[in-house]
Amino acid sequence: MKHLSSGLLAVMLDRDGVINEEPGPVLEPAAFRMIPGSAEAVARINETGWLALIVTNQAALARGQMQLKDFAEITHAMNRSLAEKGASIDGQYFCPHHPDWLHGKKLSEPGMCGCRKPETGLLRRACGSYGILPHEAVMIGDTSKDFEAAYRFGCPSIGVRTGHGGLDGSSDRKPDFWFDDLAAAVSWLTSESSTKP
Repeated sequence: MKHLSSGLLAVMLDRDGVINEEPGPVLEPAAFRMIPGSAEAVARINETGWLALIVTNQAALARGQMQLKDFAEITHAMNRSLAEKGASIDGQYFCPHHPDWLHGKKLSEPGMCGCRKPETGLLRRACGSYGILPHEAVMIGDTSKDFEAAYRFGCPSIGVRTGHGGLDGSSDRKPDFWFDDLAAAVSWLTSESSTKP
């Protein structure tokens, strides 16, 4: 189990199932629904001075279920909802790939990328953009892919019981810490930070 660093600088967040509800792939702005308390939690990350960085798999792009303009509109809807609570995201990093799909067509052989979680590409890009080292970050997610990516990257992970709640079955990886939702996770993070020298 990895421990939380006293020098925490960035909170990496999965999007679907952590910030917003996940009834399935979110394909249009009208389907975007914030999880209660998540916008306030992001605002608290902002207030603490940590970077709020989204790292999200978006396989619907590879499957042809949505286009980049749709994703941009969903991002706009998210940012609008966050702003209503005085919150903002410092950066969003997304993987548009899927091993079995490309541009809406099924592949005859799996195609691999380095950014789709549980690979570490998104986490490396997010932290690398700000010169942040793995021990200076934490990953909050709802799937074992999130926890595995954090483990491989070298930062601690926090699991939330919203979204998939770690029951996606992608791997046996467990998070270093569990909380009911993003609000509870961030509340704990800020209290832990205040007690460290």
